Amino acid sequence: MLPNKGLDIPYQQLLYQEQFRICQLDNNNTNEFTNQPHRHDHFQIIWLTRAKGRHMVDFVWYDVEDNMVFLLRPGQVHQLDCYREGYSIFFTEKFYFTNKHDKETLYDYSNLFDNWHGYGPISVSDVTATALQGLVNLISNELNHQCCTNNRSIVKHYLNAVLLLAEREKKRNATETMMPLNHDARVVQLRRLLEQHYPTEHQVAFYANAFALTPKRLNEITKETTGRTVTELLHDRIVLEAKRNLAFSHKSIKEICYMLGFEDPAYFSRFFKNNTGISPQDFRDMMFK
Repeated sequence: MLPNKGLDIPYQQLLYQEQFRICQLDNNNTNEFTNQPHRHDHFQIIWLTRAKGRHMVDFVWYDVEDNMVFLLRPGQVHQLDCYREGYSIFFTEKFYFTNKHDKETLYDYSNLFDNWHGYGPISVSDVTATALQGLVNLISNELNHQCCTNNRSIVKHYLNAVLLLAEREKKRNATETMMPLNHDARVVQLRRLLEQHYPTEHQVAFYANAFALTPKRLNEITKETTGRTVTELLHDRIVLEAKRNLAFSHKSIKEICYMLGFEDPAYFSRFFKNNTGISPQDFRDMMFK
């Protein structure tokens, strides 16, 4: 994997024209970013078959244990601080959904990687661990058959099975106190729009117009599905990116302010404090203690 040296928060990227990769995790198989905060430009499944220590995902540390799965979206900042054995699977949306036929026949993993209901690792049962190991072996064997013209399609369907198992285990892990995992295709699309436009579009009307809905109706839909309004989801995303840059970059607060679409640094500071209870400078100082 190649780092993008031009960014403050290091990015790990799949090699040129590479859209899928699987690798074995062990304490000796590391690179310059493994043990420091970094993020990816692709989706990642981390399956820890044996582990002890902790794993940070977007400012929250999770204790790790054997047979635990972490699902990471592009852009999420994470850091491994643990003994680990297992596997890491990297893939892009382009690899998984190559054409329209794929979108009609393959499992849509979008909701699986969404964390609007709260992020957390997935504990895997022994039965599912056995099934995952079989799929990992099949994927690895298929990737070794370079002469095969349809191995990409076969690997995609094995990945499809891995994602379905992860979804089943995620539902099994869900407690009675968690919000039901409702599904609405419009909310999936809204998440994509927010990810694309949050630095420049801060008004609900912009997102409502994309669906030919009123802001009130779009708020009702997101509230029913996620428990939060569009404004709350938008603010959450802006605050998260602000935190990432305050903690892991050398940008000034003014630079972060402008990067996130605010014209007045004082207003940005008030916005950040209203949403976090702490000023941007205090947050940065706290992270660097």
